[in-house]
Amino acid sequence: MKRFLALLALGLAATMTQAHEFTLGDLEVIHPNIPLPAPGAMAAAGYMVVANDSHAPERLVAVRSALSERVMMHVTEVDANGVAKMHPLQAVDIPENDSAAFEPGGRHIMFMGLTADLHEGDRVPATLVFESAGEMAVEFVVGPADRAAGHAHADHAAMDHSSMQHSAATHSAMDHGSMDHSAMAGMSDPEQIRALLMGTFDRPGAPLTVEPITLRGPVAVAGWSQGGQGGRAFLRKDADGWFVELCSGQSLVDAATFVGMGLGHADAELLAAEVNGAEAPLGAAFIARLNSFEGTVVIGRQGHDHQH
Repeated sequence: MKRFLALLALGLAATMTQAHEFTLGDLEVIHPNIPLPAPGAMAAAGYMVVANDSHAPERLVAVRSALSERVMMHVTEVDANGVAKMHPLQAVDIPENDSAAFEPGGRHIMFMGLTADLHEGDRVPATLVFESAGEMAVEFVVGPADRAAGHAHADHAAMDHSSMQHSAATHSAMDHGSMDHSAMAGMSDPEQIRALLMGTFDRPGAPLTVEPITLRGPVAVAGWSQGGQGGRAFLRKDADGWFVELCSGQSLVDAATFVGMGLGHADAELLAAEVNGAEAPLGAAFIARLNSFEGTVVIGRQGHDHQH
């Protein structure tokens, strides 16, 4: 029954032959899987169920894999207004004689800074680290892309933009028609970034201030303030110009975050140092405002191209 319920949580009850499992003592990891991410994606989500058949509680404290530069456990929580926000988890409890599910719209594993392209049917080695039982070697099977799309909408696209005076519903219908992309082509990179953010988020009654802007090659971090609140945007430049990959708070002054976004360790350390150096003269109160943004909102190129 426990196995059936675990498969049901992963949406596999009708096709049990797809499931695979791994054991370590009284622990069982059922069907670790990764929905196929979009081509060129720098992150992928992992799901599974961890069952604990012992009479003592257990904790999953870390996940490691050579698939990505960084692996984190996250949870998506929906507030009273129906807005979803993603938060990092330091550990996940697995009660005695119970299980913990990692599933779309809830707990999930984020493989950040992918080191290789994924294909359906690939088996990705990973190590789960438990507080008492130790390490368990598992393989995540790469499945169809349709669940990946569902994850992107449930866990990222509808995240809380309220700190930016910009609701999740508004994001899905962003009006980029007011931005003159041909005119932006003649601007410097900082001018393009400022125009992009202003054209996207500035509005009457809630003016947006963008500072400082820190560039390192094809990536940038921009601080923003609006209505007494603030945060940071991580931007990336491709053949079509700059776009906001995600918005967050204090994590965007951390080199480990930039490694997770695909930067090499040296560039990540330099970008972190440059962001901190650019913000330091602006004062503690200003930095606290940028740090106040809670969670992470992933936008990406598709978010910017939605209306084009």
